[in-house]
Amino acid sequence: MNEPAADLAARRRRFGLKTQLLLLLFTLSLISAAAYSAVLYNIDRREIIEGIDGRLKTAVLAVNEIVPDEYHARIVGPDSIPEAEYRLLQYRLSRFAARADLVYVYTYMRFGNEIRTVSTSATPREIERRAETPFFTLYDTAPKALHRAFDDGQMRFDEYSDSFGRFRSIYLPVRGVDERTYVVGADVDLAMVQQRLIRSLQMSVAVGAVMFALSMALGWLLVDRIVGPLLRLTEFTRNMGQRNFQPDERELAAMNAISRRRPDEVGSLAEAMTAMIARLQRYLLEMEQATAARERVEGELSAARDIQVGMLPRTFPPFPERRDVDVFALLESAKHVGGDLYDYALIDENRLFFVVGDVSGKGVPAALFMAMTTTLFKATALTANSTGEIMARVNAELSRDNAQEMFVTAFSGILDLRTGAVEYSDGGHEAPFVRRADRSVSRLPKLKGMALGVIGDAPFETGRFQLSPGDALILFTDGVSEAANADDDLYTTARIEQALATARAETDARHLAEGLAQDVRVFVGATPQSDDIAILVVRYEGAAASPPP
Repeated sequence: MNEPAADLAARRRRFGLKTQLLLLLFTLSLISAAAYSAVLYNIDRREIIEGIDGRLKTAVLAVNEIVPDEYHARIVGPDSIPEAEYRLLQYRLSRFAARADLVYVYTYMRFGNEIRTVSTSATPREIERRAETPFFTLYDTAPKALHRAFDDGQMRFDEYSDSFGRFRSIYLPVRGVDERTYVVGADVDLAMVQQRLIRSLQMSVAVGAVMFALSMALGWLLVDRIVGPLLRLTEFTRNMGQRNFQPDERELAAMNAISRRRPDEVGSLAEAMTAMIARLQRYLLEMEQATAARERVEGELSAARDIQVGMLPRTFPPFPERRDVDVFALLESAKHVGGDLYDYALIDENRLFFVVGDVSGKGVPAALFMAMTTTLFKATALTANSTGEIMARVNAELSRDNAQEMFVTAFSGILDLRTGAVEYSDGGHEAPFVRRADRSVSRLPKLKGMALGVIGDAPFETGRFQLSPGDALILFTDGVSEAANADDDLYTTARIEQALATARAETDARHLAEGLAQDVRVFVGATPQSDDIAILVVRYEGAAASPPP
């Protein structure tokens, strides 16, 4: 039976009045917290930025004293300053930047519309990785404030973000002894500033939350004489929050009882709270699942991709001054990042080391294990006497403290560029193919050797074979041979052999690798790639093809 209109109107009035009181308390608390946060944030930011600007001014004046007066006057091109002199100046600027707690100090010169780095410090990480900025490097992402400093000769401050981080910078134009203008600059990392501002904001929000809680508590006391059950609803709500909104059957039953017994705003509030809690629980569960899945996938993909891209050589041809060898490699990642790897390096003037591998598992662990494996191979190849020794030493290192019980299959070899002789070892990997100059294709025999990282003292054989001028060695991972199409048919090593045999006789290393990868794509079609594809081609051109030293 419907309630009388007078009862409904009275209920709306009572509900509306008390809702307005609670909303008023809520609004006042929210405004107070927001105002406090804004004022505190602006005060802290102004003080922090003023302090930083003072440090930056002092820094650029000091840098201008460190750099010799005639240094910039000598610069007319990329060969103006000797490498040793530039490195010495970079060392001095790096020491100064470290003592001054700055990220970078530097000077720029403009040639036409191009801004070039003519002196700069380096971070400890860049020094460790030997990734210091070379002399006369083009600054193709220079901020607008730097261009304006060159244009009007006025000192400027700027905040910007780039691949190195987020900085606040100063640009001080200086007229040199040759009347040309160069800009002295310094960068400070804004991460610590943001941390202080975040702490300040958190403190202000906490104070606002306390003010809000006190105001609401006072509101409950004021209405307690009229609406006693509100205290019980408050307690239920507080308990729900302490349990991360996990329900208690007894409290939910009590709320339902209140909504049935009270035909006024208290009953409506109890009913609304019960429905809100149910919706909130569903929402929190969905959000938690979606957020966890997205962050996990994004974090793993980003970290693994950064590691893989940074560790693998990507410059082709890798040895443009040599004509006795042609090398090309590619890595095509699947949707889920894995641990395929390849690497190559000249271990002396006449020997080329190369390796292809596939780490077990997916994601960040596989990417990190891949990075460690690549580093070990490159370091070990310089001192080992054979590929078997290389594999054994890398295996011993990977097996030590391998808590995740990961492993990597690998195939490594050393090509003597004078004779074409190749020695190789196999660590449980796919045997590579040899494509001769006459277009005949054969596969190397498997050698004794298990995957690396399983048993620390596992033996590895060393095999040998001969390459003639025009012969190519094609190494690959199982992402090639096990690529599947829509019918779940695998590409197989037989198709690899066919694709290599049908390639043109004059095909170089790049076209062999890209042609094989394209043949895999045609076979797979629209089917999503299920595993990484890594291909490394080493084509021996013969000692006579290389010019005399």
